[in-house]
Order: sequence, then structure tokens, then C-alpha cells
Amino acid sequence: MPSHAKHAVTPFFEAQMEAVFEAMADGVWVCDATPKLLWINSACEELNDIRREEVCGKTVEELLGQGNFDTDVTNRVLNSKKPVAIIQKVKSGRTLLVNGVPVFDEKGDVSLVVGSERDLTELNLLRIELEEKEKLHSRMQSELLAMKLRDLKMKEIVAVSEAMEQVMDTVFRVADFDTTVLLSGASGTGKSMIARVIHEGSSRRDQAFLSLNCGAIPSSLMEAELFGYKGGAFTGALAEGKIGLIQAAHNGTLFLDEIDAFPLEMQVKLLTFLDTQGFIPVGDTRVKQVNVRLIAATNKNLKEKVEAGEFREDLWFRLNVVPVRLPTLGERRQDLPNLIRQFIQSLSERYGVRKQLDPEAMALLNRYAFPGNVRELDNILEHAFVMSGTEDVLTALHLPEAVRLQAVPPRQFGYDGMTLDAAVSEIEYLFLKRACKQHRRQVDIAAEIGVSQPTVARLLKKHGLRPGGNIQK
Repeated sequence: MPSHAKHAVTPFFEAQMEAVFEAMADGVWVCDATPKLLWINSACEELNDIRREEVCGKTVEELLGQGNFDTDVTNRVLNSKKPVAIIQKVKSGRTLLVNGVPVFDEKGDVSLVVGSERDLTELNLLRIELEEKEKLHSRMQSELLAMKLRDLKMKEIVAVSEAMEQVMDTVFRVADFDTTVLLSGASGTGKSMIARVIHEGSSRRDQAFLSLNCGAIPSSLMEAELFGYKGGAFTGALAEGKIGLIQAAHNGTLFLDEIDAFPLEMQVKLLTFLDTQGFIPVGDTRVKQVNVRLIAATNKNLKEKVEAGEFREDLWFRLNVVPVRLPTLGERRQDLPNLIRQFIQSLSERYGVRKQLDPEAMALLNRYAFPGNVRELDNILEHAFVMSGTEDVLTALHLPEAVRLQAVPPRQFGYDGMTLDAAVSEIEYLFLKRACKQHRRQVDIAAEIGVSQPTVARLLKKHGLRPGGNIQK
């Protein structure tokens, strides 16, 4: 025990009890009902940057007046006769969590207040350290995701946003298993592309990947298209017969898009195939066995269709083994700059002309709702590419009229069709636009709007702005 530990130790402490308190990492102190400080342990000395011989024997009011702490817990315990916990700023500059507990005498009066102190400063530093580690983990996950996509040669997949990262995490987890996957999401969110990623990430990658849009095939032809038929099975049938997509996809993957349009009378046959990997071609009597993985997709709510009697519940359960919901473009706004850059690069390669999007057009796209999602964005940029003719820069005038008219105007945050993401994006744009008019350095902009310089760089790129730029009001 340090030499100063011998000072101001009062008789009520037994040597063994004092040793216990001295061994504690938390600060411990004892006051009487005066209230006067009787004893503190070594941890309390260190936390508060004080010495026993300087503080023990003084009243709480004296210690408060000398600036040892900004508020006391002892009087609150004495007044309430109950345990009290407070946050206390102390002389050392630390922030402490202080708990005061009353000790009663034989008459039921509070005779002592025993306090314990824990350093929140260190806990906050630990929390910051954990947050940094989580950020590092998140970056590593993003880099790992990018590596996996590169390995699969799927450069067209953009997954910067948290929503898409979660989707891709599930996709890579399920790819190596032959379980059935049900992709859901609005039209244009990229369900067919994700189905392809699942196939490319699986052990079936070197085998066939076949797809069928169930909504584009007449019900009368669906069975023959999917299961095939025996020669002469019906009028107009080929004499030699025809194999269906299920048989053609043997050892590979079959993707059924718009599965909600699958004829009700054929759903039992599809369910049987999923359970047994066996099927009977139209007009045949023999069961054929295959090894096919099925991925289904829908832009409808299948559960509602089950409740309406339009889709078999047992088939829905069989398809819905691993559900994956794809977010709308509005739910993954962080991906927008990368998607735009990717589509423009693809268009430049296709047409042999290199072009770029100007800041005004970028800002307009940032305020557009994209009801058609990623597919609509691709179409919008191709429209702009074509309409720009020989010009090197795609401007707002080259965008479709519907985009220019329907993009949410600045400051109209009461607009009924505006999503929360769009509102946040608009606020970012307005803050940055104002700051860019006043400053020519990113570091100055960061100081004004209260974020880091790297964040400013990312946001300027997102909104197509630059410091000191010629920005129209």
C-alpha cells in the first residue's frame, strides 16, 4: 500500500476491509451525516487527482467550494434516504458515474453515505475505439464484397449502401447452398441480375443458367415451355417432341421471374418437381429426374396472393426458404453516384464516345424519385446520351422532360411524393451549395457545416459541386 494510504484512516475501518477497498479499481469514499468526508481509497485519489490528507475531514460543502467536483451526491442521499446515481465532473477533468448508498444506524437514521465512482472518460474512449473498429470492420466487409464481385466478374453490381450490402451478404451466404431462393422487390430493382450472381457464386457456375419470365408466356404454353412435351402430344407439336427448360437446366440453375403469374392449375406440378426433382413431360407417362436449382422472383406480395386464393400456400412456403428483398433505388440513394458513373461508362464504351454528367444534371437526378428504380436510371442516362448528340457533357436539358418536371424542387419539403432519403439529400445539397459559394477549400467547408474533410469530399462528389464553383442560385 502506498505511504499516503496511512493518512486519515478512521478507526471504524478494520484492516481487512480497508485492504478490500484498496484493491478495487473503482473509486470508493465514505462520508458521515454531517456530511464530512471520512475516507477514500487509492483509486478515488487517482480518479479525482487528490490526496487523502488534503480532503479527508473536510465537509462536502468545502470540497464543492474548492472545485473538487461540480455537484455532490451525498446531500441527495441524506435527503432522500435512498441510493442516488449522478454524473459528476471532477477536478482531474474526468467525467465520473457516482453512486451514493445510505447506511442506516439502529434508529433508522442515515449515519454514513458510501460512494463508488467509475470513470466514464475511459468508457467513452472505449466506446469510440469500438466504433472505430466497427467502421474498420464495415470497410473490410465492403472491400471483401467488392473482391467477391470482381471474382464473379459482376462489375455491374453496385453495393455501397447498407441496404445493398445486406442483400449481397445474404446472396453470398446462400450461393453455395442448393436451397430455393425467392427474390422480391419492385420492378427494375435488379432481381434477374441478383439471380445471376447467386448462380455464378455457386458450384453450378460452369453449368447452364436459364430463365423464364412467367408473365410473358401464355398459360396454355407454360407447361410445354417448362416441362417439355412428347412428340405428337398436341396439335402443332413437333414430331420429335421438345425438352423443356427444366430438363435443359439439368445440373444448372433455372430462374423463374414473375412467379406470381404462374398458372394456378400448374402450381401443383411445380411443387412436385421442387420436392422430388422429377417431372412428366406433356403427353408422356414416364417420370424424368433432373438436378436443378430453382430461383424465383416476384414484384408482387405473394402472401397477399395466397390469402386471395391466387397462389398455393404450400408452394409459397416451398419457394420462400430464403427470401431476399431488393431495395428500391430510393432506399439505396448512396449507390446513385456509382450507378450513374457505371452506366455512363458503359454507354461510352457502347457508342465509342466519352461523355460526363454536369453538376446541374447530377443535382436534378439526386432529387428525382425513380419510380422505375435502377432500370429507369439506365434508360434516363441512355436518353440523355442520345439527345446530347456530339456534345461531351450531359446537361439537365438532355434529361427526359418527365425527370425535369417531376424532380422535387429545392426547399419544397412538404411535397407529398418526396421520400425521406430525397429530403435528406436535398438538405445536403443546399448546405453544400451555400458553403461552396463562400469557400474555396474543402477544409473550410468542413469547418462550417461541422463534418470531416473526407465527408465533404464524398458529398461534393455525390452532388456534383465544387468549392468556389460558379453555382447558380
